[in-house]
Amino acid sequence: MNGIFVTGTDTGVGKSVITAGLTSLLRKRGVDCVALKPVETGCKLNHGELFPEDGHFLWRASQESISLDDVTPFRFSLPASPYRAAALQATRLRISDIIEHIRAIEETHDLVIVEGAGGLFAPIEENRTFADLMKKLGFPVVLVARLKLGTINHTMLSIEALTKRNLDILGVILSKCDMEEGPEEQYTPNDIKRMIGNIPLFQFPFVNVSVSDNPQEIGAMMEKVLGKESFLEQFIC
Repeated sequence: MNGIFVTGTDTGVGKSVITAGLTSLLRKRGVDCVALKPVETGCKLNHGELFPEDGHFLWRASQESISLDDVTPFRFSLPASPYRAAALQATRLRISDIIEHIRAIEETHDLVIVEGAGGLFAPIEENRTFADLMKKLGFPVVLVARLKLGTINHTMLSIEALTKRNLDILGVILSKCDMEEGPEEQYTPNDIKRMIGNIPLFQFPFVNVSVSDNPQEIGAMMEKVLGKESFLEQFIC
């Protein structure tokens, strides 16, 4: 498989930051890697077109080696699930179209890192979700969780759903989304690690504003988080 799928326990957990960091790090190590966010909702108009902010960030992390339309072909204005956002624009999404697009990009690069929208069960079609898309793609998965109260439950439910679908979990990354630390955060990583067994667990620090717009700096942070011996080594020739 020439791909990795980055999913999250929820929306706003830091998937785009993690995806950009992984992409930048792999490109630094000589892998022709590009990042895709095929579906983005909540896009604002820019010069008459819907502009995908997350997709643009991933385009930059990919060093502009593909077009922004390739990174994010399906864009919607409503900040809602892809299915609902598409419906309110009088259109519909098809998982088959998303997969066809990803496979086409996959054929021309060493590796594609695909970021989902929302969590595993965010609907794409009326009765089909990102979990269905991930199952059909078959890419190994990186699960991103917010380092906050409630993360243990959300993480374990997501792992259970991925395992049920026989998807390989490369690792869980706990992303610190707020500068201030809650009292539970000092215990949460070890509690999760004890429960997930052999699945690698990593903690990604809070990203300051000065760094948040720089994919290469985030890649350097990712390198420190993962260390030299990590799940990425299997993707480096």
